[in-house]
Amino acid sequence: MGEVVDPRTPADPGSPSVTGSASEPDGRTLLIDELRQELEDTNRGLIALHTELEAARAGEARLAAIVASSDDAMLAVDADGLVQTWNPGARRLLGHGELEVVGRPVQHLMSQGAFDAFRSAVEQIRARRHAEPHQSRWRRADGGEVDVAVTVSAMRDAAGELIGFCTVARDITQQLAAQAELAAARADRVVTDERERIARDLHDMVIQRVFGAGLVLQSIAARDVQAGPAARITTVIDELDSTIKELRNTIFELNRPTQKAVSLRAQVLGETAAAEARLGFAPAVEFHGPVDATVPDETAVHLLAALREALSNVGRHADASAVQVTVRAAEDLLLEVVDNGRGIGTPTRSSGLTNLRRRAERFGGTFEVTGRAEGGTRVCWRIPVAAGGPVRAS
Repeated sequence: MGEVVDPRTPADPGSPSVTGSASEPDGRTLLIDELRQELEDTNRGLIALHTELEAARAGEARLAAIVASSDDAMLAVDADGLVQTWNPGARRLLGHGELEVVGRPVQHLMSQGAFDAFRSAVEQIRARRHAEPHQSRWRRADGGEVDVAVTVSAMRDAAGELIGFCTVARDITQQLAAQAELAAARADRVVTDERERIARDLHDMVIQRVFGAGLVLQSIAARDVQAGPAARITTVIDELDSTIKELRNTIFELNRPTQKAVSLRAQVLGETAAAEARLGFAPAVEFHGPVDATVPDETAVHLLAALREALSNVGRHADASAVQVTVRAAEDLLLEVVDNGRGIGTPTRSSGLTNLRRRAERFGGTFEVTGRAEGGTRVCWRIPVAAGGPVRAS
């Protein structure tokens, strides 16, 4: 039989043998290897990209969780001032739902003053400056306002272009209340220190000088002098003793801790109750007009001082068995003290009456003391309701 020749085998005896072609890779094999390597590289790239995307998703999820769980109001505002996002903290703080706010101007959340402060922060960011946090008042859904600390920062895209503003508003109501309480405590401390200083000065200087003057007068009265001058000296000594007692009472009051403000009616009743021990009976008290509603605290201080002085004069000079105190608030503030004592007779020079007159005139008011036909004395002390300081000459 003849030799069978494979038609796929070259007939040219000079062509490579089958054994020789298998030892060297042809073009197709190289192409397959290159494609396989590219596929492996692409697969590794896809795995890396997937890992990065998962990390980014995890980071976004963490950021979203922080925003969602924050008690602060966090909102994104675009370059035109429209609200883009609204977190649950903003809903809790301001009361607006997300659908009520998103897409609307951020200005409707603020008063004009608050929006001016927000706009100033935005302009600083547009000028590539840092916007400092500021305190403001934002509107709640119920129409009220809440004190907030506002921080505004830039939102930029990958190219660095400004696309909006991230805004955080934190409730500082309790913080401001604590600051106010601290300021009040500091002010009370300053007042207390000043009261203590005044009390020390009264005790160390004024009382000692008055006491020394009394001792000198006592030594003069003990000598051989005429009956008239001796009686007058004794009267002066008695006045000095009374003054010392009043100064000691004043020092005691200054050293007492300050109390919360009470109504003027209660303070007047407190003064008359305190005078009962000196008088031997309780004065009757009447009020007319809106005493507590219209009389400022500054004015009440002067009325109470005048009442204290008037009751002291009754206790020292009137020998009365009844006193009627009337406080009337109208266009003017009137204090009237009427007793049934021995009457004023011919008015004499008295430091108490002089103090009452000077206190009234100092605040643009009037003072008069008159005798009563049925016996006793009527003291009428009147100042403007809004008297808070001395009247100055124009």
